[in-house]
Amino acid sequence: MIPLMLIIALRIHITKETLKYLGSDYRVEPGHGGERNGYLRDHNIETFLIIPSDKYRDHHAKKTSSYNSMNGTTATSKEMRVMGHSEHTKQNIHNKLGFGDNQEMKDPEVEVNDYLARAIDARSIDRLRAEHCRRWLLTFRKPENEAKYAKERDKMMEAYFICSSFILLSILIVQCIVIPQSNVMFFTSAICGGILLLIVLVAYLCALTSILQMQCLPQELMVFSRRIAASRRLTQLLSAWVVLILYAVACAPLLPLTEEQMPTCLLQLVVLNGSSTFFREIPKDLSLLANNMTMIRGENGTSVEVCTSPFPQYVTLCVLLAMISSSVFQPMTSLLRLALLTIMSSVYLYFVFGSHAVLFKSQDVILMLNREPQDSSISLGILTALILAAFVSAFVIHGQQIEATSRLDFLWKLQATEEKEEMEHLQAYNRKLLANILPVHVAEHFMSMDKHTDELYHEQCESVCIMFASIPNFPEFYVELESNNEGVECLRLLNEIIADFDEILSEDQFKYIEKIKSTGSTYMAASGLTKATCDMKNFNHVTAMADYALRLREQLDYVNEHSFNNFKIRIGINIGPVVAGVIGARKPQYDIWGNAVNVASRMDSTGVLDKIQVTQEVRQILQPKSYPLTCRGTVNVKGKGEMVTYYLDGYSSDRVHVDVTSR
Repeated sequence: MIPLMLIIALRIHITKETLKYLGSDYRVEPGHGGERNGYLRDHNIETFLIIPSDKYRDHHAKKTSSYNSMNGTTATSKEMRVMGHSEHTKQNIHNKLGFGDNQEMKDPEVEVNDYLARAIDARSIDRLRAEHCRRWLLTFRKPENEAKYAKERDKMMEAYFICSSFILLSILIVQCIVIPQSNVMFFTSAICGGILLLIVLVAYLCALTSILQMQCLPQELMVFSRRIAASRRLTQLLSAWVVLILYAVACAPLLPLTEEQMPTCLLQLVVLNGSSTFFREIPKDLSLLANNMTMIRGENGTSVEVCTSPFPQYVTLCVLLAMISSSVFQPMTSLLRLALLTIMSSVYLYFVFGSHAVLFKSQDVILMLNREPQDSSISLGILTALILAAFVSAFVIHGQQIEATSRLDFLWKLQATEEKEEMEHLQAYNRKLLANILPVHVAEHFMSMDKHTDELYHEQCESVCIMFASIPNFPEFYVELESNNEGVECLRLLNEIIADFDEILSEDQFKYIEKIKSTGSTYMAASGLTKATCDMKNFNHVTAMADYALRLREQLDYVNEHSFNNFKIRIGINIGPVVAGVIGARKPQYDIWGNAVNVASRMDSTGVLDKIQVTQEVRQILQPKSYPLTCRGTVNVKGKGEMVTYYLDGYSSDRVHVDVTSR
C-alpha cells in the first residue's frame, strides 16, 4: 500500500505489481515514488502514474457540467434515488405489470386487467373462506384461530339485547290490542318479559360502567358480565335464551286455549257442499266480540253473524318477530340459529296442525267470503307453514352470510394485527440499528425530517468534551498464523474489548457521552453534543468523560488479567467547540470536526502508556471537583506548538467519599 503522503493531487499512483493486473487497459508514466519516500527508494519499488484518456476527460467534463447545472431532471432523479426509487425498481414494476422487453407483443390493457384480476382473486372472499374456514360449519381450520375467535369480545353485544327489548315491546303491544287476554298469558308474558328486561338492564349498565369506568354494580355481577363478554360461547348461550324467551311470550296466547276455552265465534266451521255454503248459527250473546263480527247473507236469504277476528294471524306475526330476533344476535352461529328456528317452527306447527288445528281452520271463512263456490282456497294452517318455511330458509341463509362475514372480518383483523406487530418489531429493530450507527438525536432528526429534502445535517456545539483512547501495542499482538485462524482470533479479542467499552456507556452515569467511532484500535467518544447533555453550570458532561476514561483503563486491566495479555491504553481528553454532522447519503456516518478534536487526538498521540493526558482547559474544570491531577509539563503538539498538559490520576475524592459512605 502506497502511503497517503505520496499521492499526487488528481493522479492515481500505483505500483508495478498493480500494473501487471491492469494489463494494457491504461496508459501510464513513471511515478518516481522513490524520490518522495525513503521506503520505496530503499526497497527499490517501482511506481507509475495513470494517464487519463481523452474519453475519460470528455465524460468527466459532461458529468461535471451536468452536476453543476442542477436542472429539474437531475434534481428529480436525485430525489427519486433518495426515496429508494431507481431504474431497477421501475423495471421490476414494469415487469410485474407486463411492460417488459416484449412490450410490443402484448396488449398493455389486457396485461393490466390480468394483473388486477390475479390480485383481486388473491384477496377474494370465496378464496379466503375456502382456505381458512370449513365449508358448512364455517369454523376455522386452525384451532388457534378458532380459540382466539371464541375469546373475542363483541362490542355490539349490548345493542343486541336492547334491540330484543324493542321486539318484546312490540309483541306485548300486539297482544294487548288484538289478542284475547287470559291469566296464563299475562303471567307468562310478565315473567319472561321481566327476565329479558333484567338481562338488557345488566348488559346496558355493564356497557355504561366499562365506558365511564364506574363501579355502580355489585362485584359479582360485574365479574359475571365480564365473563360473558369475554366468551363468545357464553354470549351465544345467553342470546339463545333471549330468543326462546321472546318465542315463549309470542306463543303465550295459545297456551290456555283448548276447544272448550276458545271463543264461540272462533269455532265457526265452513262446510263446502257443491255450490251451497251453510253456516252454523251463532248465539246472540257474544257482545264482547261484537267488533269482530260481520253480517253475511246466505243464498237462502237468512242473515248470520260470522267471526272475522284475525287472532291466529297476529299470533303468527308475533312468532315471526321472535324468529327475527335470532338474526339480531350476530355472534350466534348459523348451526345454533338453525337449531333454534327448527325448534320454534316445529312447536308452532304443532299448534297449527295439532292441538289448535280448529282455530286455524275456522279462518277459511275469511278467505272465502267473496269467492265463488267453485274457486279453490288455501287453509290458514298451510299458509302459515309456507310462511314459516320461507322465513326459516331466509334466516338460515342470512345467518350463514353474517357468520362468514364476521369470521372473515376477524381473520382480516388478525392478519392486520400480525402485520402491524411485525411492522412494529421491524421498526423497533431499524430504530435500534440506526441508533447504533447514529446518535439518538440525529437518528430522530432523519426519521422526522421531510424525505424530499437533501439538506446536509450539521450543528454547532459550544462545549464538547472529546476523548481519544488507543491501544498502541495491539498491532504487535496482531499476527496472521494458522493457529489463530489467520488473525481472526486477534480481531475477535479486539471486538470484545470495544464491545466492553460500548457496554460501559449504557450505564446511567455516562448518559452524557456518545460514541463517535472506533478506527482500528482507537476509540473516540464525546460528551455534551446536545443541549440536554451539555451542562455548562456543573460540567457534568466533563466529569462523566473523566470517569469514563478511568473505567476504560480499569476494563482493559480486567481483560489483560483474563486473557493473559499486556495491552496498554493511552487516552487524551480535550474540551472546546466543534461542528457535528453526518457525511454520506447511502451510508451515513456521524462525526465531529474542529480544532478541539485535533487537540484531543494530539493528547492521545503524544501521551504516555497507561496515562490519561488532559489539556489545561479540562484541568480547570476537574481540579475544583477534587480530581487528582499531575502536571506533565510542556509538550510539543503538532499544529499548536508548546502546550502545558496534565495527567488524570484517579477518581474525584468527593466521589470516593460518597461511595464509602453509601457502603
